[in-house]
Amino acid sequence: MKPAVSDEILHAFIDGELDVAESETLIARTQQDPALAQRVCALRSLRSMVKLAYAEPPVIDARPPVHRRQLMQRCAFGCLVLLVGLSSGWALRGLAWQADVTQPAAVPDGYRTVSLAREADPNRIILHIDSAAPEKMRAALDRADQLLDDADRQGRAMQLEVIANSHGIELLRAGHSPYAERIARMRQRHANLQWVACGQTVARYTSEGQKVELLPATRTAPTAIGEIISRLQQGWTYVRV
Repeated sequence: MKPAVSDEILHAFIDGELDVAESETLIARTQQDPALAQRVCALRSLRSMVKLAYAEPPVIDARPPVHRRQLMQRCAFGCLVLLVGLSSGWALRGLAWQADVTQPAAVPDGYRTVSLAREADPNRIILHIDSAAPEKMRAALDRADQLLDDADRQGRAMQLEVIANSHGIELLRAGHSPYAERIARMRQRHANLQWVACGQTVARYTSEGQKVELLPATRTAPTAIGEIISRLQQGWTYVRV
């Protein structure tokens, strides 16, 4: 009997953090294991909900490697087949009705949010960045400062988490982040602000021969999508930067 596939592996697969060989193996296994296929598609559904949480679509690299593009196409086609074949997607319907997309007053205009709770909690927010573009990094820090300062002025106790994955991890890399000093100041001002790096991204960088040292007080989550989904299930509000 093959060992069970962990949630961390599935999150990494959905997050695009597995290498091609690992992804190919997992795709082949889903074709033989309907229960595993349902788990993959359920996670894809949740990820799609997360993608709908922001007003502007992410910038996609116009020149991805050929093997990555082919793999993405195969994954998309495979999931479509699974959705049609597995009891008409019954596993996803239970997730859909739980999603309650709201717009908390604490989140500025122009940002759509999502939470899996009945009511999104405006005092527990997770900001997500996956881009190393300077304007994106600056926007994430500006948004965090604004949300926390507004909460302080209004006497609200807010919990805010900034999670970075993919190229966005550059924001939290010592010796690479252009905002290391600002992040240090923000950490001193706001005890309720957490910085989280995707462990799968760190592992990928390391496997490519890069040394990854994170800024002080940055914790590592196994995968970004796993951390986001966990927070959503706890009632947090998600905002994509």
